[in-house]
Amino acid sequence: MNYDDPIIQTGANRVWIEEEDGTITAKVDFPTVGEGLVNISHTEVAEKLSGRGLASRLMRETVESIRQTGRRCLVTCPYAQSWFSSHPEYMFLLVDPDEAAAMKASATGSSCSIRRD
Repeated sequence: MNYDDPIIQTGANRVWIEEEDGTITAKVDFPTVGEGLVNISHTEVAEKLSGRGLASRLMRETVESIRQTGRRCLVTCPYAQSWFSSHPEYMFLLVDPDEAAAMKASATGSSCSIRRD
């Protein structure tokens, strides 16, 4: 694997880099939490890949995926929160927690705040 220019893969709710053997070495998870709403909940980069700017590249791929699919996002991952602070051009994708709660309730048809997993 070329660690300086790895292939970034994109799924519906995850962006990742994996080794030839299928081991995921870097990822951003953004599960669906409501109608048209995802939560960027976790960013992880293996130690051997740190310092190469890969977390930022994964975040850019993540927000582009979210934008292209017409979704918006809640952000609970500390790294992602910091990344958005440095990339105001993507702030339009963010929803505040109150708006997110309303989007979640409309998706489930309930105003109850009970989490359904």
